[in-house]
Amino acid sequence: MINKTDTKRAVPLVLTAALLLSGCGVNGTSAGQNQKPDGVQEETQVQTAEVKEVAILSTAESRIVADSTDIKAGTGIAYQDTDFSTPEDYFYKYSNVDYGEIDDRVTYYSSTIGEDKQCGVLLPPGYDTSKKYPVVYLLHGFGGDHFDWNRGDCYVQDIYGNMLANNTAVPAIVVMPDMYTAPADTKETADGEQKRAAYDKLVYDLENDLMPYIESHYAVKTGRENTAIIGTSQGGTEALAIGFLLQDKIGYIGSLAPCPGVIPTPYNEGTYWNTPLMDDFTIESPAMAPYYLQLAAGTTDPWCLEPTKYYENVLTDEQIAHTYYLLDGAGHEDSVWENGLYQFFKRIFKQ
Repeated sequence: MINKTDTKRAVPLVLTAALLLSGCGVNGTSAGQNQKPDGVQEETQVQTAEVKEVAILSTAESRIVADSTDIKAGTGIAYQDTDFSTPEDYFYKYSNVDYGEIDDRVTYYSSTIGEDKQCGVLLPPGYDTSKKYPVVYLLHGFGGDHFDWNRGDCYVQDIYGNMLANNTAVPAIVVMPDMYTAPADTKETADGEQKRAAYDKLVYDLENDLMPYIESHYAVKTGRENTAIIGTSQGGTEALAIGFLLQDKIGYIGSLAPCPGVIPTPYNEGTYWNTPLMDDFTIESPAMAPYYLQLAAGTTDPWCLEPTKYYENVLTDEQIAHTYYLLDGAGHEDSVWENGLYQFFKRIFKQ
């Protein structure tokens, strides 16, 4: 059973758009140098934090999927893994490991805005067009873009490449959208409210434009059992909402320190932060329940800890299977994204 915190009476938060930038190294708060093992080519600055609290509402406990004959055989395997620690060397870059390739300027036409958009695409090591791969859509935070995941201090490629080399993750294509879904010439002058509105339209771009493009231009396995989405901060908000709004197309959902705005919450009422994308966490049928749903945050996050707790509370009340954990001493920062990506990659596409 989950020990829930009564988050519904929490004091409202005030979020500042300028302080919610999320991506590789944005916060510049590295925990310091780590001892390099032999063979390390270069080092990504990764923070560490201990897991303080883990709560798992398993498939067996969920009223949505329990005792259902409609769901795919084996669903719930991800919830059986209760180890949320990380290896000490999971973020190092080794000279003898193939980390795949990123193209951060993939251009596709977005009918949602009537012009071209760009995204980043990470192909796994040994990408072979004669095979087919599942897809992960990885979303940046507020004020970021698709380039966030390919900067020099980024760790996504290193972490995922090491996991593939160690057989702790399934090879997949990682797609990094630009969440800003509005004409490009408005991006530089858009204020916080306008950016938030543009981010909230990503769901249409993803469903109608980007997903079809990826499926037609890459060797992709289709279907919700082969499609995942995860995001950080505002990207966590959008990922959590999109996973439920497109539950017929997306089977795995990761949300790292999401902001308010997924469902109605008591935080930042009357502001654009509080505009909900949907009324509730509703599962259309047992067959549409997520194969895996992950929430995480840091215990000192000044903006998104309470919203994360709130979402977890509602998911538990609704008895929708999910995992939820907190990193002790971590704020709204890279250590949460790093650990969260590792845990997510470790569990997806293994049903």
